Amino acid sequence: MNGPTPDQLRKTKEAFQQVGEYWFVDLNTKELRRKSLSGFKWFTNLFWKKRHSVWEFYWWIRYRQAEPDMTAFENPIHSDNLPILGFPMKYELLNGWTIPKDDLKYLVNGPLASEGLSEILVPHALGWQRVIQFFKQYAAPIISGAVVIFGSILRYWPEISLFLQSSA
Repeated sequence: MNGPTPDQLRKTKEAFQQVGEYWFVDLNTKELRRKSLSGFKWFTNLFWKKRHSVWEFYWWIRYRQAEPDMTAFENPIHSDNLPILGFPMKYELLNGWTIPKDDLKYLVNGPLASEGLSEILVPHALGWQRVIQFFKQYAAPIISGAVVIFGSILRYWPEISLFLQSSA
């Protein structure tokens, strides 16, 4: 098979658009950074942090690299390009590009390594790591919702018990 399938092209373009909403390239410092959020995105980010997979991030960089302001720079990320079922593809930052430590928490499903493969910046999520990540992502809204429901039941218990007795 020569070249990517239409489905693969669609997924990579979708990744480019989604990641581009939240990330930008700082050409002065050679950093790949998160954009400052404002308004509704800032508010929703308090409860549901938008995270992107390293694969999506990689394709965003690949598309971004073809734009005129990036053509003078060498490739910021390298992939081993070995998608074997059950084994993650590996990604490495190159050519002096960095990602601020505070922004790394918005990337998942690596592994993404620093230049020279000296440090794993984003680990590969397997099994329980995905469950833990899910709870970290959604714990605040789930707990808040449970508190609201439980508090409402306690507050309105006399009315609820009267209603249940009258309907029985």
